[in-house]
Amino acid sequence: MKHRKTTVKALLVGASLLVGSFAVAHAMQHRDPSKMMEKRIERMKTDLNLSDAQVSQIKTIYKQNETTMKSDFDAMKAADKGSDAQKAAREKMHGDMKDIQAQVKQVLTPDQQTKLHDQMAQRKEHWKDHDGDRNGGNAQPESK
Repeated sequence: MKHRKTTVKALLVGASLLVGSFAVAHAMQHRDPSKMMEKRIERMKTDLNLSDAQVSQIKTIYKQNETTMKSDFDAMKAADKGSDAQKAAREKMHGDMKDIQAQVKQVLTPDQQTKLHDQMAQRKEHWKDHDGDRNGGNAQPESK
């Protein structure tokens, strides 16, 4: 029974990290990725009470992936809005961000992972509301 609860929690954390990645990808269309990652680290440090060692590890992870994320960001910006190229760039960005989040997750304690999961669930709701406002109250269903 305990193993099942652990598995369910792990799946929920993984799903929430992915949802958070989608929100970051959406926001990246309008911001500098390196500044966003720095801001994200600061928010994580405060919200999750990260140790200095964890902050250092997460910064290293983001730094190691900076070129990839910059390339993804540039591809998103360069593609025509709504084009197949933009959709492909977005999918690549989401995949890369999912990989980065998996690396970050390994740095966090189980309690921090749970807290991060809860925060991402709240952000998911925020983005649903935000998208609904932009679409005249008609939020688009998420693809699964």
